[in-house]
Amino acid sequence: MKKLNLISFLSIFILFISCGYTPLYKGVKNINFSISISEINGDRAINNLIKSKLINFRSNDLKINYNLNIKTEYFKNIIAKDTTGAATEYKLIVKSTIKLNSLIDKKEFNFQESFNMKAMNDKLEEQDYEKNIKSNLVNIIIRKLILQLSRIRWF
Repeated sequence: MKKLNLISFLSIFILFISCGYTPLYKGVKNINFSISISEINGDRAINNLIKSKLINFRSNDLKINYNLNIKTEYFKNIIAKDTTGAATEYKLIVKSTIKLNSLIDKKEFNFQESFNMKAMNDKLEEQDYEKNIKSNLVNIIIRKLILQLSRIRWF
C-alpha cells in the first residue's frame, strides 16, 4: 500500500514539473516603465489608496511613461438582514476604469473586486475592518493593472 502511494505521489510530482507551469507575477519585478496619473475621479478614499500605491512606480529615468486617467466607484450593498431588519452582511464592491494614454498605445482597463463582509456589533471596529478590506481590494486592482501594463510590448 505504501509503495502504491509513493508511486502515485512521484507520478503526480513528475507531471507537475513537466507541465510548463510558470508563476503569473514572474516578470512583474523587472518593471521598466513609469506611471503618472493625469486625472482621477470617483471615491476619494479609494483614489487616495490608488495614488499611494502607484507612487512607487513613478520615475523620471525610464523611457516608457504611462499616463493614466482613473475613475473609481465604491459600493456597500446590504445582502442579508436579520429578523429586526438590521443588516447582517454587506457586499463591498470596488470598480475602477483606467484609461491608458501613451505615445504608442491607448487602452482601457476595467477592474471590479468584491468582498462579502459580516456586520459587527462594534461599529468602530466594523469601519476599521471595512478600510482594511478596501485597501486589500485596491491592492488586487493595482497588481492586475501592473500585470496588464507589463504585458504591453514596445517595438
